[in-house]
Amino acid sequence: MEKEFLTQIRRSVTLNVTGGKIDSFREQEETTGTVRVYENGCIGVAGCLGTPDEAALEKKAVKALALGIPYPCHLEGALEKIDLHEDEIIPVPELIPTMQRFLDRLGEACLRFAFSNKITLDYKKAEYRNSLGRHLVSSGRSVDIGLIVQNRGSGNLFDAALGYSGDRFDPDALLEEFKKEYDAFYTPVDIEPGRYPVVMESGSLFGTFLQHFVAEMYVSGASLLSGKLGQKAFSDKLSLRDDMNPATHPGVCFFDYEGCVAPDLRPTLIDKGTLTGLLTTKKSAEQFGLQNLGTAAAAYDGVPSLGFHRFYVDPTASSLAELAPGRVIYMAMASGGDTTPDGHFATPVQLAYLMEDGKLVGRLPDLTVSGSFCDMLGKDFLGAVHGQPQPDSLLCAVTMDVKKG
Repeated sequence: MEKEFLTQIRRSVTLNVTGGKIDSFREQEETTGTVRVYENGCIGVAGCLGTPDEAALEKKAVKALALGIPYPCHLEGALEKIDLHEDEIIPVPELIPTMQRFLDRLGEACLRFAFSNKITLDYKKAEYRNSLGRHLVSSGRSVDIGLIVQNRGSGNLFDAALGYSGDRFDPDALLEEFKKEYDAFYTPVDIEPGRYPVVMESGSLFGTFLQHFVAEMYVSGASLLSGKLGQKAFSDKLSLRDDMNPATHPGVCFFDYEGCVAPDLRPTLIDKGTLTGLLTTKKSAEQFGLQNLGTAAAAYDGVPSLGFHRFYVDPTASSLAELAPGRVIYMAMASGGDTTPDGHFATPVQLAYLMEDGKLVGRLPDLTVSGSFCDMLGKDFLGAVHGQPQPDSLLCAVTMDVKKG
């Protein structure tokens, strides 16, 4: 019988913001423990909330083997890796006054905006051990600013959003970038319908199509990628990975919930245009004869399931101006729309800006962008840039059809 043990700790302080003022806060601390045992191709799982008693959980997990839940897999071999990121971003006693000063400055710089929603200071630590000698420990901190913006006097629930996530807090740099978007918001501009370079966060580009990278969907033939594993299917400029590297994704755990550690801490789906991997658990990888990428997730008392952290696209340029010179559409907020089974889509864009040579010029009217999944990742893919306009930004540029409304 093989065994693995996972414990996780999360501590967070969340500030609730209404009208630019912090009106309440909530502190949370959660500890969970998980034991999974494997024998004769089956899995037994036991978990708890609170400080775990490993021996007691193991007894429960062994009893659960009698349920006969199939989960053929092999545990990862011996490895010792500890990666701790414990430096405080903002001391908890200073969090409220620090963030209220920031919000006050933001309100003074952006007088016509009203800000609401949440700011969270987060700490996470995970430890994994198994019976084959693997021991992994990861910890990290992050500050997440997610502000919903209402144009004062607007009847809308919200008109824009300003956000940041990272392991550093530089109020001056954030205010400078937020002020640029504020100025552009109140500078109306227009464009003619046509094909334009469109810049967006990597999650906006790939999120809708993540299901097509799932192994079960691929094997069933229902994926747009079915039959393309190992083939050059996309642009040479495109390398797509799951970002589990704390250097670029603060607060993330560098291993998955089955104790897998990917090379460079970024499991790879597409490498220079070639489809090299699919989203699996150990069970589905073994079932379909695939390489396991190591992105599994799991509830503390559940069987491992598919997981994903953040889309990481290898940068191809050092600046937005280099990535997409000239007139470019920056897609700030988009939702809804239609997608056909063959991957063609049309998406309404609620907030977009015109950029010229990497700089915001003004706000565009409501738009609709359209294209196809395969073309976006192929002939229409222009590249990616990191750290602009926000330090945590991962932007991609693709050529798309654009029309008003």
